[in-house]
Amino acid sequence: MKLRQLLIGVGTLIMAVALGACAAKDPGTPPEVLLDGVPVVVGETRPMDLSDQGFETNDLGAFLTKLPDKSWTSSIFLKKGDDSYASITLVNDTREEQAVFSCVIEELGFYALDDTNAGLNISINGVNPIGMTEAELQEAYPELEMDDDTGDYRFHYLRDGDYSIRFEYSMGVLTDIDVMHSFSKSYESK
Repeated sequence: MKLRQLLIGVGTLIMAVALGACAAKDPGTPPEVLLDGVPVVVGETRPMDLSDQGFETNDLGAFLTKLPDKSWTSSIFLKKGDDSYASITLVNDTREEQAVFSCVIEELGFYALDDTNAGLNISINGVNPIGMTEAELQEAYPELEMDDDTGDYRFHYLRDGDYSIRFEYSMGVLTDIDVMHSFSKSYESK
């Protein structure tokens, strides 16, 4: 009888610890991203939410206008006028085919920041990092995880639960920024 009570007690304790560990995971806070003054929340915003602000996805014609259920794609660009602001990763986490405009933006990729896109009007957590040196970036984001590699390519991260921002430097110059919300990569890629 005592053995049974002990086993029940141990089982209950293990279950409480397991449930507590699952409940304790902090999803984090999404970074504050502004594109030309317009907020974009990775993991929440959809391209259709931005259409009133002049943003549209690139015209893919017959290539890709809908995503099948439980799928994702990273072959879409968010544009405003003649400017290509960001590549976006879209996720359809529903059980039905969905128009690209209705899918959730899970990642924003800003590229060629040292060249073609050096003049983009973006802000991440209140700062436009384009053109910043690594020292200036670290000063602007004190919680930045600095890459201590001495090679030509360096990657610095801001992480908060399910959200991360990666700053890529090439030869000491900021070239790319990725703002990401984690999602199930088990979904089919399109």
